[in-house]
Amino acid sequence: MPKISSPVESRTPLSFNTIPPPPEATVEQHEQRQKIKDPTIVASNRNFEEAPEISEDDIRKSLIVEAKRRKYWGTKAIAKMVFEEIEHSTCYHYMLESFTETRSTADATEACSSATIHSSHQSHHILPLAPISNLNIESNIASHLNPRSGAENSGISGGQRDLASLIAQYQQGLQQQGQLNPWDFDIQPDQDFADQTKVLEMPSTNRFSGCHICNGDGLSHCFHCRGYGHDKCNYCRGTGMKAGVAHPAVYTHPMIGTFPHSDPVRAFPGPASSMVRPAIAGSRDKPYAVGTPVHFMAKAGLPPPGIGQHDLCIFCQGRGISDCSHCKGQGKKSCATCGGHGTVRVFTKLKVFFTVECSDYYTPSDVPEILLRGATGSVSFAESQHYVLPIKKHSVKEINEISRKFCALHLKKSLGNCRILKQRHCVEAISVAKIKFKLGNTTGYFYVYGKQRLCFIPKNPSRCSIM
Repeated sequence: MPKISSPVESRTPLSFNTIPPPPEATVEQHEQRQKIKDPTIVASNRNFEEAPEISEDDIRKSLIVEAKRRKYWGTKAIAKMVFEEIEHSTCYHYMLESFTETRSTADATEACSSATIHSSHQSHHILPLAPISNLNIESNIASHLNPRSGAENSGISGGQRDLASLIAQYQQGLQQQGQLNPWDFDIQPDQDFADQTKVLEMPSTNRFSGCHICNGDGLSHCFHCRGYGHDKCNYCRGTGMKAGVAHPAVYTHPMIGTFPHSDPVRAFPGPASSMVRPAIAGSRDKPYAVGTPVHFMAKAGLPPPGIGQHDLCIFCQGRGISDCSHCKGQGKKSCATCGGHGTVRVFTKLKVFFTVECSDYYTPSDVPEILLRGATGSVSFAESQHYVLPIKKHSVKEINEISRKFCALHLKKSLGNCRILKQRHCVEAISVAKIKFKLGNTTGYFYVYGKQRLCFIPKNPSRCSIM
């Protein structure tokens, strides 16, 4: 199985399509493994250990710790407390984890140059084709087109049929190369039973085509200046004059007012101004905006009254417009998709999800399950295999039933969606002690559970309790 390395970083959001894994096992096969000897599954020695009982000293220490946590509880009465009855029990926690793998693919593009194309043609990471690729196509074609004997000349039609079948077989081999299965590549997780995601480039999916954004030109329309190459001057805001300098004659002159405003959304002043491209003498063939001093000079032939050269904007020289900073006045800029080369590299990205499917169950107990989840117990049984077998010989029948149910449920979830890499399950025994106490004329009961010797009192005493 070929391997993939060097993860690929995704810069643009892609739509990945989930690829179902090849059928490896069914629920029936999984259940039949309990009856037959399967070398892929090795049953471990399933010995279940019992949880140790909680001693009376541990119970009193647990009460002292619980009393210190409470604001109005005292610890002196704990030494005088009498434990009339201690009932020991065990709560079993069964947990099944399945480490699964899901793969999805998406087509991605990348800017490339001629050097990239040349190096790609010289690379040798492409997978082998069908067996036809081992034949010398040119020699076979030459042998069919250049018969050596008369007998061969008499069977030219048969040779042509063989040539057609040879070409068809070669084309079929090329198609088989393009139809790669993402599950044929070996991708190992960094850590077992940990959620992680890997995005890589799938080998043998590299191809080159013209850029669909710029149609192979390498240039795209500049949307910042709408292709004009110029935009309103940011320093004078399109007036062509310095800040605070404005003469009414620039806007009220009759020759300026008669100019048609063809572009209602550009330049200054107001939304009814436009840009003029015809040049005047000395302007170096640069366009100017309507209503600017340069526009007045172009129409009237005289500078605006009351405005001198020192009043013009030093950045646009009275034109009211400046070159677009994005396209440098060209109206077009380099295509961001192909990098200005006109050719893109199209390949397939492979995204691999490693996830952990977890199911657990607690046997019924007087201690609420939400509290049991914060406690730890002694692991009486643990096993990790490619496919684990359900537990059948536990003393508690509920553990046997829930183990069989979880194993079948995890396998059904993985069919057609993901592949199970490894499974593990364990049985944790949590010690629980129910204590009936007496303190003076007051009686009650509480619980101590877990390795941490946590304390659970069903009815918390009031503020004035001597506890």
